[in-house]
Amino acid sequence: MGPDLIIALLVLILWLGVPLWAVIDAANRPAVAFFAAGSNRTAWIAVIVVAFLLGVGLFLGGFYLLFTQPKVRRQMGSLSYR
Repeated sequence: MGPDLIIALLVLILWLGVPLWAVIDAANRPAVAFFAAGSNRTAWIAVIVVAFLLGVGLFLGGFYLLFTQPKVRRQMGSLSYR
């Protein structure tokens, strides 16, 4: 196994893993937390899936995980569930 193959495998894992992680994360968070954060869970999932199919899911999934997920997580902490 040469270094080229290892790099290609890492890129492939990232290319598939980041969007998958982002979609699973978004699907497991309550919609009300997205709303409170000024976002929409269904829209995020749809956009990440379409971006994945177009080959840019790594970037949108990464954007969600870096910028939107922390906002949603903060809102989850401030919301009270009864």
